Amino acid sequence: MPPAARLNFPSSVGRSPSIAVTTNAAPQRFRVQGWDPVLIISQIVSLQALHYLALSLVLPALLSILSNRDKLLYEGGATSISMAMNWKSFTGATASGLPASRALHPGLAGLAAVQGGLGDFGKVDAADLARGVVRVVESDAFRGWAVALGWIMASMADIFFLYHVVRRPTHILDFSLTLIFNHLILTTYYSHSFPSSLFFWLVVGGSAVAQIVLAEQLCVRREMRDGFSVAEMTPRIGTSEMMSPHMPDVELGQVGGGKNGYDRLPADERV
Repeated sequence: MPPAARLNFPSSVGRSPSIAVTTNAAPQRFRVQGWDPVLIISQIVSLQALHYLALSLVLPALLSILSNRDKLLYEGGATSISMAMNWKSFTGATASGLPASRALHPGLAGLAAVQGGLGDFGKVDAADLARGVVRVVESDAFRGWAVALGWIMASMADIFFLYHVVRRPTHILDFSLTLIFNHLILTTYYSHSFPSSLFFWLVVGGSAVAQIVLAEQLCVRREMRDGFSVAEMTPRIGTSEMMSPHMPDVELGQVGGGKNGYDRLPADERV
């Protein structure tokens, strides 16, 4: 429904002439609320892609600086996709072998080491089974902190993306939670297990809360700064041409079209 404005003039003779101004144009700086599935899906895909783009830019640098280089090579290096998509990387545990323990020392171990099961942390591929040995890899706590710091930095970059892609403060919460939900689906599929690390949930949940609060505040400030005016709610009034200081004054004057007719007339044309 287009916005409408109605002006009512009191009358002492029992007549109440009125002027109704209805506009069919949407505000220039604010979108009209409505269900637009193409727009919503485009925003979701854009935010998800931008988040992983930011993550792929900061993670390799942080991993190269903070983590152990030799242990990182066992996981595929700093540019491995598992650093971003595998939730186990938050714990610093291995995603390509068995984690070292008191009973299992780093190196190669026989298949007897996996008779009790792999649990959430551990992976044995077909090549290891064919060779009859599995790799036992030490965990790297610094690698987990590097991944967590990279996720936090990417979440802070998401504030900028939400501010410019979503724009409306009432939609920030929905899109932020959708981003986290999509990542949970992807990381569960990639690692073949649901995230069970408390540190993972603290980092992801805390960064999501900060992201939502800060992005909403920025969007609210923009709407309060820009605001709504008559120039935005009407299609012609308020444009650069109409707001020119050389334009004549426009007032409401009576015309001869009817005994109660009113119209906009320039000041120099009034009788």
